[in-house]
Parts: sequence; C-alpha cells; structure tokens
Amino acid sequence: MPEVNIRLCQMADLPEVAVLMSELREVARGGEIDVAQIRTLFSEMEKLPEVYLNLIAETAEGVVGYLSVVFYKTVFHKGGTALINELIVTQSQRGKGIGCALVKKAKEEALARGLDEIEVGTENTNESAQRFYRACGFTEESLLMGMDWTHDKIL
Repeated sequence: MPEVNIRLCQMADLPEVAVLMSELREVARGGEIDVAQIRTLFSEMEKLPEVYLNLIAETAEGVVGYLSVVFYKTVFHKGGTALINELIVTQSQRGKGIGCALVKKAKEEALARGLDEIEVGTENTNESAQRFYRACGFTEESLLMGMDWTHDKIL
C-alpha cells in the first residue's frame, strides 16, 4: 500500500471529492455531481459532528479516496450504528488497501464512540463492492431495501 494519510475532509477538499463522487456515480444510481451543492451539504454535516464523519485518503498524488459515515441509535442498537453511506477510491488506486484503510478508520471512530456495529449497503449489481466489503470483514446480515423518488413524483 502506498503511504496514505486518512484525515477529516475539509471544505478545500470538496472539488476533489466531487471528482471522486463522479466515479462513484458511474457504478451507483445517483444524480449529477455539483460542487456547490456538495459544499452546502458538507456545511450542514460539519454542524453535526456527532452524526456525520467525512474522511479523506490522501497520498503523494493528492486526494485518492473519500468515505462518509453517519452515526445513529435505535432501540435494538442502543450503543448505536455507524452506516457507511459513500466510499470511493479513485480507479487508479484501487486494490492497494486504501479503501480498507478508510473503513478501518471509520470502525475505529465507531468503537471510540461506543457504537455497537458498522454497516454498509451496496447496489445489488455492484459485485466488486460486495467483494471489497467482504475482504474488509463485513458479512451479509440483512437486506437493505430502498425507495427512490423525485420531488415531482412520489411512488
């Protein structure tokens, strides 16, 4: 693995995060990537550090990975759950341990916060992501179902 620094995402990183999110968009259903919109969302997330954590993986080449995780509690998981919402490593750096380093940092943060578990969901068709998460120690525990809609049409 190249020397990698895992650190908190900062506002100055967001243009590079937008590029990474464009790569993620290619394999996942997602809308257009807009840096201004990302800045607005990130500003809101920064106000709630107890709920959101955004991490950057940085090498000598610059920002090469991004992970976003949300922390929440439920009746069954009183300690709480960490849910990885987005994880992307740039194509040229995949397979070098950078993604697992991001997951490891998220797991360490979840443990430090006293949470009970860490979870992630992937698209059913994204077999490479499923292999990756299994390699990081995740197992299939449940089925996550979703419903997407647009503002003008609610199903």
